Amino acid sequence: SVIGHIRNGKIRPLAVAAAKRNPQLPNVPTMAEAGVQGVEMSAWYGIYMPASTPKEVIERVNAEVNKVIAMPETQARLSAIGADLTPMTPDAFQAFHTAENKRYGDLIRKKNIKLD
Repeated sequence: SVIGHIRNGKIRPLAVAAAKRNPQLPNVPTMAEAGVQGVEMSAWYGIYMPASTPKEVIERVNAEVNKVIAMPETQARLSAIGADLTPMTPDAFQAFHTAENKRYGDLIRKKNIKLD
């Protein structure tokens, strides 16, 4: 969301909070490369369906979404705004989602974060 501001010189990035460098910002280090360990966060999106959705429907939607993600125009448009597309199988996304929930849940408990 800030790529445009970086490109036009309004802001200067110090590091990206992702596991790997952003292809749109190849000269900007990750937080770990900049010396700050354990800071990793990125935006991600997924498609959710009711638990009762037949497996065949889930697999079909996944295949169609991955086809769109693979289209050159989709790649170009989303990479222009800094998106790093990572197509996944339904099982891989479930594992990723579960790991993210655990990671943030652990952080919330460790830092005693509460809603006011």
